Amino acid sequence: MDERLSASRVPGPVTGESTAAVEDSAAAGGGSDTGGYAAAALRGVHAAALASLPRSSPRRLDRLLSGRDPAEVWAEVMRGGVAASVADGEVRAHWSAHSRGVDLAAVAEKLESLDAWVTTPASVQHPTAVACDIDPAPVLFRRGRVPDPAAPAVAIVGTRRCTPTGRSVAMELGSGLAAAGVTVVSGLALGIDGAAHRGALAAEGAPVVGVVGSGLDVVYPRGNRDLWDAVGASGTLLTEAPLGAEPEGWRFPARNRLLAALADVVVVVESKRAGGSMHTVEEAVRRAVTVMAVPGSVRNPAAAGTNLLLSEGCAPACCTDDVLVALGLATAGAADGPAEPARPAGGVGLDPLQQRLLELLDDGPASLDVLVLRAAAPVPEVLVAAEGLERLGLLARDGARVLRAWG
Repeated sequence: MDERLSASRVPGPVTGESTAAVEDSAAAGGGSDTGGYAAAALRGVHAAALASLPRSSPRRLDRLLSGRDPAEVWAEVMRGGVAASVADGEVRAHWSAHSRGVDLAAVAEKLESLDAWVTTPASVQHPTAVACDIDPAPVLFRRGRVPDPAAPAVAIVGTRRCTPTGRSVAMELGSGLAAAGVTVVSGLALGIDGAAHRGALAAEGAPVVGVVGSGLDVVYPRGNRDLWDAVGASGTLLTEAPLGAEPEGWRFPARNRLLAALADVVVVVESKRAGGSMHTVEEAVRRAVTVMAVPGSVRNPAAAGTNLLLSEGCAPACCTDDVLVALGLATAGAADGPAEPARPAGGVGLDPLQQRLLELLDDGPASLDVLVLRAAAPVPEVLVAAEGLERLGLLARDGARVLRAWG
């Protein structure tokens, strides 16, 4: 796969210089000498300051930087010398006034206190997939380690208002993929995103990447503070938002494009027909990134979007192996071995889990959530087993419940 994330973090500079703001010394033309580190640190601080300019959208920042040294661009902004093709006179004057009130030393101290790094496309630490994207991120703030650049990446997304089943599936997918060496990318939101990250962290496999829509010093949502800290400590937090930036609504569509840009596959676990998850799907389609969806009940509003995707030809993701097959890391059916012909009569030919589900339904109808708890089996496996029984005519649906079909 293409390199998704940059090389590992370089050592910090000598005492007295900002370790947090240091970009890779190669990007500054320096080696291990203090001058090279100082130049790199300075460029990191200036890039952070540029990102804080009012009305500085990613596209405008991209035009403003144009591959140049951020320190040089910052000086240009201060004297009001920005080209008219980048911003009109009113914006240029506003930028100039704003820049004169920025304390670069305070910016450097803030970055260091967060253990944060700032990169631009000129830095070898800037994610290649983002720098070369159709809608590139000209400045990125990063906290934490950088995952293996050779590892495949899967974005797991979904609704904040997920069902217990959706949360369980997201956790199991996150765990299974991380254990298989796949970088799990998500948005650190409540619901599906957070569940996927928790599962991946619990697996202690490949480090995760959280792409957020606020500044690195503004934890959002607050209910995920523990997860935010865990991802920053053992994985990577990424954002385009400058320090102090609140999670304004317009930042999340921009965040979603980064999720798609960093992923080889996007998996939607639960989603309504409209919302952030479906916007991430649109961004994935723009980039020819494979999209998969977890099947859900037609009576579950949280599955309306995923079922729509499946009806439009999206590949189903019923288990980790389905995603690994899409990544080219597994062969379809390899994990299960050759399937025996199913012969419904008397349960002959059914696998142990299918037989267990039928036994549980002998006592009467039950919801899939209850079946999962009683069977003590992973949610995706129960879903697959139940679907197989339904195809064989041994199981029927009654609203949100399933029941054994006799005769």
